[in-house]
Amino acid sequence: MRACLRRLALSLLATLPVISLEGCASEGPRGVGLPDLEERVENLLGRMTLAEKIGQMLQVNVTRLMGHTPWDRGPLNEVWMRRVLVEAGAGSILSGGGAAPPGRRPQDWARMTNAIQEFARKNTRLGIPIVYGVDAVHGHNNVLGATIFPHNLGLSTSWSPALFERIAAATAQDMKATGVHWNFAPVCDLARDPRWGRFYETLGEDPLLAGDLAMAFVRGLQAQGVAATAKHFVGYSQPLTGFDRQPADLSLRSLQLYHLPPFAAAIQAGVKTVMVNSGSVNGVPVHVSSYLLTEILRNQLGFTGVVVSDWEDVRRLHTVYGVAASYKEAIALAINAGVDMVMEPFHAEEFTRLLRELVWEGRVSEARIDEAARRILRLKFELGLFDGPSTVDPLQADAQVLGAHRELARQAARESIVLLKNDGILPFSSELKSLAVVGPGADSVPMLMGGWTIDWQGPPAQELPPAVTILAGLRTLAPGVDVRHARGLPPRPELLPEEFVRREIDRAVEVAHGAEAAVVVVGEEPYAEGMGDRETLKLDRYQLELIQAVAAANPNTVVVLVAGRPLLVEAFIEKVRAFLMAHLPGTEGGTAVAEILFGHYNPSARLTYSWPRSLGQLPLFYNAFRTARYEPRYPFGYGLSYTTFAYERLELPEKLGLGEPLKLRVLLRNTGQRAGWEVIQVYAHPVFSPVLAPREALVAYHRVYLEPGEQRWAELEIPWARLALIPGDILGLEEPQVLPGKYRLRVGALQALFHVE
Repeated sequence: MRACLRRLALSLLATLPVISLEGCASEGPRGVGLPDLEERVENLLGRMTLAEKIGQMLQVNVTRLMGHTPWDRGPLNEVWMRRVLVEAGAGSILSGGGAAPPGRRPQDWARMTNAIQEFARKNTRLGIPIVYGVDAVHGHNNVLGATIFPHNLGLSTSWSPALFERIAAATAQDMKATGVHWNFAPVCDLARDPRWGRFYETLGEDPLLAGDLAMAFVRGLQAQGVAATAKHFVGYSQPLTGFDRQPADLSLRSLQLYHLPPFAAAIQAGVKTVMVNSGSVNGVPVHVSSYLLTEILRNQLGFTGVVVSDWEDVRRLHTVYGVAASYKEAIALAINAGVDMVMEPFHAEEFTRLLRELVWEGRVSEARIDEAARRILRLKFELGLFDGPSTVDPLQADAQVLGAHRELARQAARESIVLLKNDGILPFSSELKSLAVVGPGADSVPMLMGGWTIDWQGPPAQELPPAVTILAGLRTLAPGVDVRHARGLPPRPELLPEEFVRREIDRAVEVAHGAEAAVVVVGEEPYAEGMGDRETLKLDRYQLELIQAVAAANPNTVVVLVAGRPLLVEAFIEKVRAFLMAHLPGTEGGTAVAEILFGHYNPSARLTYSWPRSLGQLPLFYNAFRTARYEPRYPFGYGLSYTTFAYERLELPEKLGLGEPLKLRVLLRNTGQRAGWEVIQVYAHPVFSPVLAPREALVAYHRVYLEPGEQRWAELEIPWARLALIPGDILGLEEPQVLPGKYRLRVGALQALFHVE
């Protein structure tokens, strides 16, 4: 009876507004002095009303606190701040869709986050701090003046977890300087179909490498006190149509074998939050799948942190997917399935009111509310938001962020550029006297950056981040070379008169004809998410015509592609002498491209995705089941260097006992005239298996630097689990197992067999 009365009292209390006076101190204390984290969490949770707990489960876009409309980037509006932070009690604010303070500079961000934190602490009963989230996916990319690193896909071609960890740490330092403690990164989805508008956000198509890179990114962020987010759990990146937020049909065998391992790696690294897949898997929107969010994520993978929805995705359960008859029912389904925090960007009061009603009606239990609020409070305690000052120094933010990390960005860009074709023209000779540089990407900052830079769909013309364009990089690096430039194509040529576009192409051809060599820089304008979905992977017809015309005018033509995915190159690849994939290289992209073209840096990147020959091959990935055809233009792991390497010997045990890691040695020699990096890649597959196995799977890799003529033994160890398959019949419900039998292992052109007993 006493428990019933207590619940009744709490329910009645929750119907009342949260009363607070402007400028009055909050109730506190917040468990300060208690020796144990869990004690502090429980102490605070035990003093919260139902309304306050539900408020912690709400995340609102910062524009709802600004100006007078949902997308007004005006100054913070105290009326809206009171409604969202006090009356709704929102526990988290995010900057989504390019939301930012007027000015966007680091000090502007610091002043904005300071004001929000101070308002929440002073005007709510318990003074619980806000956790502020952003998509800092390649540097603190929402902040004008911050250094922008290459996007994930390009960066993954470095095959360097250490580089990822350094970049994540640098990003976290910039974030904390502006008062931000939560990063919606890394993306743990696999690259599967380049038609998908988020392909460039992935870490490649291999679950082992993607998991290692995700793990490194999580460690780099969280060591600096910024929460990482593994997203988008799970199966988001392989929709049937190749388009964003479209249904995926994936067997449980495929989910276990391919899609779960990167998330498992992030969880092993201690990732504090997980964001849910916006789409559906096997007919069920993931936001309502208790099997995926509770049974798999919590019980099997052991995740203990906060599960957050993506942008308006709980509302879409009603408005788009039709699995809920109302928004209220959608909230019940998502919370009961395992979502702890709902990204409800605009309608704070509606969400909290409906969730309170669901608790009163018994459709969501108070225990479930406590569970979610407890996880969110624990996150805030772990991030130190209750300890020390709640604000940052705006002037120090400028000093720390502006111009920082440029050398790291340069190294990252160098390691993210893949040399895919070279008939000997590269690196350019030191005796080169003239060079034509043409194409829409030659002098474009937005093309180097891609989406999620300053704004959601890329940087606006009036708010460009710091950058060295490819043209500027070439002019700086080769001061003795006559670098001649013609744009070749105007922006959006399809909207202009044909005659004007032809004149632009003719001017580029004229410039190229009179130079010793020509570099044509083509690619994609920035995009993000569904706006980047493509029905074709061809370059637009004008860019293709530009390449073909320049190549006809100058036999020494090199193409540089600046893009977030592999595009079809069959129409021009045989007509040019060299081809570089620069990806989306960021602030120092132009310097890095110039260094590679002139041989100041020996290209070391290797593809982490398969490059298709035609659209009909999609989805295309190297580790598909063994009967799948695999005939890409460039395979996974491919990339050229200015030197050559030879794999001369491979040593490994012939027999392996169950549970025993496989240790192997490979002798590698640099047989060329330049020092360089090689990425040793070890692949394995069972010769026979009771279910289809991948045609081969990456089981180990190692970067090695060798001087000309140098040889070295490299030792690698393959953990037992990397040989696992999912046995059983078509349901694929079995746990991964290493099956006894004969396995084939490949390193370069060397192969060997070993037995598992």
